[in-house]
Amino acid sequence: MSQHGDKQEKLINFYENKFLGADIPKSYSSPHLVSLNNENINTDIMIIGQETNSWYGNYEDFNVRGINEQMKIYDNFMERSYKDMNNIFFRYVKNIIDDKDCIPVWTNLFKFDLGDGKENRNISKASKKEYEEIVHFHNEVLAKEIEIIKPKIIIFFTGHTYDKLFFDPLVIKDKDYRDLYNKICDFENINEWKCAVMDLKQYPDFECFEGKAIRTYHPIYLNRNKSKFGDTVINYIKNEVKKVKS
Repeated sequence: MSQHGDKQEKLINFYENKFLGADIPKSYSSPHLVSLNNENINTDIMIIGQETNSWYGNYEDFNVRGINEQMKIYDNFMERSYKDMNNIFFRYVKNIIDDKDCIPVWTNLFKFDLGDGKENRNISKASKKEYEEIVHFHNEVLAKEIEIIKPKIIIFFTGHTYDKLFFDPLVIKDKDYRDLYNKICDFENINEWKCAVMDLKQYPDFECFEGKAIRTYHPIYLNRNKSKFGDTVINYIKNEVKKVKS
């Protein structure tokens, strides 16, 4: 059993009850289920992306495999592929971690995408009915992962479209989802729309979170705006992650 055996068992139980045999279209991608078996994984650091962009078959494949085999896919990816991934998302993740022997917990706001059969697999392009069903299904998922894993710092590389998709359901009545964002005093000319600290624990299901959550754009957009604000944002996040690691 890994050093995170208790957390691993809790994740297995949660995923089994939530995902296995769920009423999810079989054509959707298989779910991106976190596993903590890698000896180098650092549960203090959580990186959150938007959604999968294909993930080892479809949901029907997952129902055949079962929870343990599905979580092994994550273990194998983080063990064998993570260090060699060279797309912009993972380049930025590895930059802020700044330690080749440290593997963060990587999860997504949405645990699956619309699947290979769709012209555009992104959840942001789902029909209204699909979107409502997907959001409803995910209402408790991220909060439960955070409750179990207990990270000290969370980095949301999610951007505005996925703020609206995911955070709207969390917002207390008569408030705006942008009220989640608190300006970072270190920045002179970068507003909270570009990067902000998020007070997650004021929202239902996230009350247990006692760490620091930072939300910014997806790395593709940060990279596109490196000289304007991207580099400044990444250097700030890198320093905040360093505090947790030290």
